[in-house]
Amino acid sequence: MAKREKKKSKFKGAVGRNAEKQNRGASYGHLKLPKGVNVFKEEPKTRVTFDIMPYVVTGDYHPDRDEEYGIAVKGELWYKRPYWLHRNIGSDNQSIVCPTSIGQKCPICEYRAQLIKDGAKWDDDSVRALKPSLRNLYVVIPKGNKNRPEEPHVWDISQFLFQERLNEEVQENEEYETFPDLEDGFTLKVRFTENSFGSNKFAETSRIDFLERKKPYNESILDEIPSLDDLLEVPSHSTLEAIFFGGLSADEVDEDDDDDDKEEKKPRRNQNRKQKDDDDDDREDEDEDKDEDSPEDEDEDDDDSGEDDDDKRPRRQQSRLPKEKESKKPSRKSEKSGGKGKGKCPHGHAFGEDCDEYDDCDDCDKWNDCMDYVPL
Repeated sequence: MAKREKKKSKFKGAVGRNAEKQNRGASYGHLKLPKGVNVFKEEPKTRVTFDIMPYVVTGDYHPDRDEEYGIAVKGELWYKRPYWLHRNIGSDNQSIVCPTSIGQKCPICEYRAQLIKDGAKWDDDSVRALKPSLRNLYVVIPKGNKNRPEEPHVWDISQFLFQERLNEEVQENEEYETFPDLEDGFTLKVRFTENSFGSNKFAETSRIDFLERKKPYNESILDEIPSLDDLLEVPSHSTLEAIFFGGLSADEVDEDDDDDDKEEKKPRRNQNRKQKDDDDDDREDEDEDKDEDSPEDEDEDDDDSGEDDDDKRPRRQQSRLPKEKESKKPSRKSEKSGGKGKGKCPHGHAFGEDCDEYDDCDDCDKWNDCMDYVPL
């Protein structure tokens, strides 16, 4: 008796994806904002006052990590999450987080490096367009602003427009370097001027003052602070390749992935049910230098929106996120057998019930017969 293929429900995967989307806050494309988390946005020609809050580092890889000094180490407090952003990628001109932000290889950066290696100039438009810009995520609590509640907000801004000025202030006045501390921190009063790039106008930090906080924060506030490491929407190597080289949108890639998943779930003889991703080799920890020819040192202009300055990216992949290995059930040697007329499993499993559940099933001579008796 041939096995009847079960009809796939159109709700499979769709309901879960919709629920996940609803649990997120506003969609910013490259950020995964939890539901209820506010977003802070700087405005030109304004003065704002806020506290920059520390968060607990949860990622294995952090661009600021310095184990010698305990900076941005997993489980410790830090105040910002740097990352690199590619713009105008794919058919939808998307903004996409560069995988180097989490210590993984990036096909766009690899392609850019190859162009330079093959003789292209770093300042060619086609090469410059591929260079990611450095940005930072912060958690800030606005102070004395009638339009913003005094609760944690996520702030996303380029390195050039804020952090560089903050670095200058802290280096000149070391007493202010404790500004993110819960007990000994400072409130920042920031003035934003208006600048422009082409037809785009944007806010740029022109002055930062440090004010004594009226009262310290209780450590319990950390429970309200989102992990900045978890907010980055980083595509896999294969997905980014499809978007960049294939001209697909992220939604189209997701649909293709769903179709592939459905095909992989169909049992086939002599085929492992748990396949490794095509980009496994790209994620193995080969601690090699990628020849970028250091074009970052020479590139000084902002990105297409006028708000990102192109700064240095780490040339060496310092760490990798380990890929969890999926394992099958261990082989079970208990003596199980089917009923009369069904046959018997040569490996001791339940004939017609345990088909395709164990390592032994991959090369079993009784696989087809066993599948015929799988309950529909």
